[in-house]
Amino acid sequence: MSFKSILLFLFSVMMVSICVSCSNEEEPSPSNEGSPRDWTYTGDNVKVYINGEIQTRVKELRVRSIQLSSGEESISNPIYDTTLIIKGLSNSNKTTNIQVIATLDNFSGTTTIDGHDYNVSGEYIGNPFETHYSKLCIIVRLESK
Repeated sequence: MSFKSILLFLFSVMMVSICVSCSNEEEPSPSNEGSPRDWTYTGDNVKVYINGEIQTRVKELRVRSIQLSSGEESISNPIYDTTLIIKGLSNSNKTTNIQVIATLDNFSGTTTIDGHDYNVSGEYIGNPFETHYSKLCIIVRLESK
């Protein structure tokens, strides 16, 4: 092989490797599928209190989350932007959406319902990694500001 052929071969290999490394395909990244607490809680597995008074009309609460943090720390202590979708809180046929910041154990935020401002706090009972979902509970507390 001549020197020119070797250079042409090396140049071709380099161009192919550049084209492959510059493809439009995204690098794999962790999927953002939400929190292990994302679930629909029903019946006795959901407790909602307004100013200390239990709201017996509430029979269903759905939790939907998006993980906010990323990196090493988020693996052991993830933080989520969570929506609590509560059926029957202000009207038995209406759903109320409440945005909170959540960890795997608890959550907090503020909301306005029917013109009233509330501080929102709550906690999850049961471990979704060790407990059957029928034993998981959620407690939500709304306190007037």
